[in-house]
Amino acid sequence: MVGIKPVVSYSPLRISFGGGGTDISPFPETHGGAVINTTIDRGVTVTYKEDRYPLEISSRDFVSSYILSSGRKPGNVLEKLMDLFDTNEIRTGRVIINSDVPPGSGLGSSSALTTAVLKLIYELRGKDRSEMEIASEAFETEKNKFGVTLGKQDPYAISLGGFKFMKFRKDGVDNYSIRNQDSFVRNLESRILLVYTGETRESSDVLMEQVQKASRNDQDVLSNLVVLRDLAENMRKSVINEDMDKFIEDINEGWDIKKKLGTNVTNNKIDRIIRNALDNGAQGAKLMGGGSQGFLLIVSKEEMISELQKKMLQWSKFVIRIKFDPAGTRIISRF
Repeated sequence: MVGIKPVVSYSPLRISFGGGGTDISPFPETHGGAVINTTIDRGVTVTYKEDRYPLEISSRDFVSSYILSSGRKPGNVLEKLMDLFDTNEIRTGRVIINSDVPPGSGLGSSSALTTAVLKLIYELRGKDRSEMEIASEAFETEKNKFGVTLGKQDPYAISLGGFKFMKFRKDGVDNYSIRNQDSFVRNLESRILLVYTGETRESSDVLMEQVQKASRNDQDVLSNLVVLRDLAENMRKSVINEDMDKFIEDINEGWDIKKKLGTNVTNNKIDRIIRNALDNGAQGAKLMGGGSQGFLLIVSKEEMISELQKKMLQWSKFVIRIKFDPAGTRIISRF
């Protein structure tokens, strides 16, 4: 193992503007998926501190800690993460997990945690892994070892980082960083609020309905996913053409379509907060993640973000501005 001093890995969270859901099997294998997203300046930090005692993993977000013990079958997420360290022969020391947002809030925190842990493990083992390799392994780990229903957007968006358009095919993922559009990106960044609904959920529970319907070739679901995929393509063109109004219009249309994918995508509370936002200076709004709970993405009208933030604090205790993060999963400190 490399060194004896603390090592810190970091993964940014992500927000998705359009195309979410088209990255989830079986749709991309048969129709091809597409999303447009960015990483942001909120994230998950994983710190390793070496000592001579059995490995301990702790998380303030889960309010839990676990110690490595042989013969125990991994149960919850921290125990499953413990198994990753054990498999890679990291069996002593302390692992400390901190997240800027609650788990299950629609910003890809599960994939942020998994990619950060894998990055840390390979750093400790002195092994090089590319961003694409970390993303691929994180996806397989969450799907096959953790039993999570997810698409490929989160691990790839988070590991690669930046403002980008992505395509999902049967045999791979294509990443297109959107460059030379700084004025559009800065304008969009300056108008975004994240509004917490006050509750979290397991995305797998919400997404399973979509997966089951798509697997049965439900034509309503498939046709709606095609529309979402094409909207992501259109949003990419809007960025290139610097057409902010069309970009935000497609955010709203995408949310209207997304609500048709399942019975638990939205609820009265979410609809009420979005309606209040649009009545008080927002131009666009949608829920992040699979649906049901978590963070809302609100895009204000130009020069109205300050007033809108004050208004939104009437309906949520956690309303934040964000900046986009151009980088993905990385080692941020070796003291």
